[in-house]
Amino acid sequence: MLLQRLPLQTAFRGFLKPTPHSLHHHLLYTTKMSSAMKISDSMLDGLINQANEELNASNLYLSMSLWFHDLELPGSAQWCRTHSDEERTHALKIFDHIVKRRAKGGMVRSLEEQKFSFETPVQAWEFALNAERENSKRFHRLMAQARNESDFTTDTFLQWFINEQLEEESAVEDIFTNAKGVEQTKGLYREYDKNIVNKEH
Repeated sequence: MLLQRLPLQTAFRGFLKPTPHSLHHHLLYTTKMSSAMKISDSMLDGLINQANEELNASNLYLSMSLWFHDLELPGSAQWCRTHSDEERTHALKIFDHIVKRRAKGGMVRSLEEQKFSFETPVQAWEFALNAERENSKRFHRLMAQARNESDFTTDTFLQWFINEQLEEESAVEDIFTNAKGVEQTKGLYREYDKNIVNKEH
């Protein structure tokens, strides 16, 4: 049986001394994201910004909780208070990730002043739903950036938040849809409010 003859360079590829040009490209590839702890400045800045957005979201839901309390709607107020705590936990989760990777520069920036002009509970929930949708977009942009930079550590870390945003959008949209239905049928939101506290987050 005759063996196919291979070109000498192919047959002895593993024994060839790399040229400076090929070695340069190999090093660029292997060091682009060579450590689980390594993170680019732009990726770090994106995570810091997102952590602060989570703190803004925490303030949003806390303000909504106080607004619902003013209307004597304890169910909605309690749901928003619990969700405010969850959003703060998300911010701390991101900051903890930054610290674990020994990255420098994590900070709490000036939080946005909350300005509301709600007239009805439905308007409040619609505002919250739009805020959740925008937050999902920010996480999607961060995920795209992580994959573009081959930053698999950040990619894996962000997957939890992507799934969490799906749950949060779904929960707030459910409350908004039901609240809108109550309003359209001239039902009493106060009766629906009793059930909100048991809704998922």
